[in-house]
Amino acid sequence: MFKYLTRSVRLTSRALTHYNYATSSGSTSGSGKNSTSGQLVAVTKAMEGWSQKLQDAGVSDTEFNLKCIVSHVLKRKFNTVPDNFSQLQFDQKQLADFERFLEARCARMPLQHIIGEWDFLDITLKTAPTVFIPRPETEEFVRLVIENYKDVKHVNMLEVGCGSGAMSLSMLHALPQVEATAIERSKAATVLAAENAKLLGLQDRFQVHNHTMEEDQYMPAPLKDKKYDLIISNPPYVKTEEFQFLHPEVVVYENLNALDGGSDGLRVARLVFDLACRHLHSGGKLWLELGNEHPPLVKTIMHLKYEGRLNFVGSYYDQYKRERFVQIEKV
Repeated sequence: MFKYLTRSVRLTSRALTHYNYATSSGSTSGSGKNSTSGQLVAVTKAMEGWSQKLQDAGVSDTEFNLKCIVSHVLKRKFNTVPDNFSQLQFDQKQLADFERFLEARCARMPLQHIIGEWDFLDITLKTAPTVFIPRPETEEFVRLVIENYKDVKHVNMLEVGCGSGAMSLSMLHALPQVEATAIERSKAATVLAAENAKLLGLQDRFQVHNHTMEEDQYMPAPLKDKKYDLIISNPPYVKTEEFQFLHPEVVVYENLNALDGGSDGLRVARLVFDLACRHLHSGGKLWLELGNEHPPLVKTIMHLKYEGRLNFVGSYYDQYKRERFVQIEKV
């Protein structure tokens, strides 16, 4: 494993250079017509051998990865590219981009970072290295929250640790009655979330503050007296001892601060509990996405430490039948 990760780190710089070069190219051919970039190459020919290379690098679902990269290189929507890639061609610039992107993927760079954007529910988000990529289960979590608030007339919401802005911006996109504020410890993620809000036309209902939540400094100064109807968070919940089992895409390319939940995976969640006591209106809700072993423990913590302040409402399962999401109410 160490040898493999060393190879990934060594390729990271070169892969990122290729990514910057490739995304700056202006080539847009996909059908082979009107190309001024020399000889055309059939996409099926260009793909030869890459499926095996991806498998050898430990990448699963190679067909999906290949189609995503082909779609991106040709600047076409994923669902408009035929699965057999018939009659599709690359010009020479596109072929170079294709090979460079796949080299980066073999180095286990996340597909989302290679492409530079990713769909989350009904929105498309710009992505960036070091900013955590939301997982599919987080889409389930947001759907659940949306369903619970679709008939509420007005919702003043806070997100703790917004990353790229995926959860808040999806809420704003789906529910026009929501106004959202977010805090985020990473400067890069803070900038990216604000940029995504602007790209989606949601900046008038979204504000993000760069702030590291700490005990007795839960909120930045401008928000210290604010109260909210709803707080959502997907705090770091991976136990520190479990980092050795994470995939290379995570270990090499992700911001590990966005994952480290301490010895029991609830170090940051405990800060969120205290924040909720101070910044939720009475009757307001706290929704959290956590590890599958955490909901029973959170229920116990509520009874032992927060009785009279926070009530455990319930827990919910993800698509894999894992107990992952919790709802808590401010007394």
